[in-house]
Amino acid sequence: MASIDLFTTDNLLRYISEWDPREPAHTKGGYMDGEIKIPNVEGKLRMEIQTYPAEDVDELVANVHPCLLHVVRIGKGKREQELEPVPTYYHWKQVFEIEDGIVKIINRKSELDVEKDGFTPRPVPEIDEITKVDGNSIVLGRKRGQLNLILLQPKQQARAKPTEATVTKVLADRLQKSKEKIEMYEQFFKKKNAKNLKRVRLRVDFYKANGTHCGHSISPQTIVDTGNKEIGSMDFYDATPHKSCIKGGRKIIMVSEYNLAKDVSPIFEVYDDFGEPRPELDQFLTQPTDFNRRNQTIIFITPPQPSLHEITENLNNWTIKLLAKRKGDGYKSNKMFNFRYIDHEFNSCPFCDYKVDSDELVKIEAGIERPKPRQKKRIMTCTPVVRTEKRQRIQSTDEQSCGSSETSSYLKSSPAYSMSSSYEMPVNTPDSGIDIPFNGYNSDGGYTSNSDLEYTTTLTQEDLNNLSAMTEQAKFVVVEEDARFPKGRKLRLL
Repeated sequence: MASIDLFTTDNLLRYISEWDPREPAHTKGGYMDGEIKIPNVEGKLRMEIQTYPAEDVDELVANVHPCLLHVVRIGKGKREQELEPVPTYYHWKQVFEIEDGIVKIINRKSELDVEKDGFTPRPVPEIDEITKVDGNSIVLGRKRGQLNLILLQPKQQARAKPTEATVTKVLADRLQKSKEKIEMYEQFFKKKNAKNLKRVRLRVDFYKANGTHCGHSISPQTIVDTGNKEIGSMDFYDATPHKSCIKGGRKIIMVSEYNLAKDVSPIFEVYDDFGEPRPELDQFLTQPTDFNRRNQTIIFITPPQPSLHEITENLNNWTIKLLAKRKGDGYKSNKMFNFRYIDHEFNSCPFCDYKVDSDELVKIEAGIERPKPRQKKRIMTCTPVVRTEKRQRIQSTDEQSCGSSETSSYLKSSPAYSMSSSYEMPVNTPDSGIDIPFNGYNSDGGYTSNSDLEYTTTLTQEDLNNLSAMTEQAKFVVVEEDARFPKGRKLRLL
């Protein structure tokens, strides 16, 4: 009688690109362990293995699943990937021939089975021996000489390249229905129903040489994708602290190895001194309700425990374990943490009175709000921008009232005109004063040495002593630090 049993009930489903036989070093593991028993029939047999949905799916998709099957060729210490066709949308089923105790695979190639030059065919045989029948069984496993079978998941249509297998293409090949029908089936394997894609069983069918169906079997075990946060693995890395006062109010942080589903919550459980759970005593524990769940973190405030004495009355030696539970499928985390509640001592409680954790009120922070339209969620600290461009110089009142329009236009067109003007003030005899001849550079906007006008200002010693008071009433333009003076002594008037 035909049957198939799987010893593997959880696996990390990979995409086709992660197992692409055209690329080197693309062996990721995930082989299925199990056993297939073939019917006791004379002559050649045809065996077909296909993916099959879980038991609790909708009736419309009770016989169809979009995941793919791939047969890996394990050789002497390495993978013989040149013998494997590239997985594509019609590899939801693998076909084999069984004759004289030898199992051969019938490879189905596609336009993807070419070398990197784009036209040279890959040396994939049409039919090839892969394993042998052991008694009346075919062994599934990861070793050479066994049937090395793995599951691959197709991509959704929106994320796939034109040549990649998608859920839509696989369903279209399996069902051979119209596009509208395919879209209806596809809804059972995406968005809120995406977990149906992550749960797979296998079905095996046997046919005689004349095409007569002679047996079939569906694996009673369902393979679950461990990478899916709603039905897969949930392991915690650490939790701290591990102690609280019976009045509660202490902040506890639990850190997960992987992303957490939205329905995961922290729970306390009672265990005896043999490490066995005592669910009948969990009713005396108050479970955490004030908690915040992030991608890989759970933060909660310990609740008060007024009924711990009830546990002691029923069990002498007991401990409290802290773990996490997923509401959707009832799965509990494998790793648990010992947790202890201590008695509250009036005016000497380390948590309530001495505040060992914080001087502030213990609470759970609200965190960053969810993104809203036209409002960024991720914001970086802004750095002030220093403007380095120079401001345009404003003309002084002297320049605006200086001379006629003809003189002004002449001054502005002069080659000696400069926006950064300077004064040259050579020092003469200090006894009779200092003669400061004007050298032709005017900070007010363009008087040059070519002008007919000449200015000479004589400063006495008294004027020098009162220079500060004089310059406060004068109108000057401050020149830049790097203004060049052709000769003489530099004097900055502010």
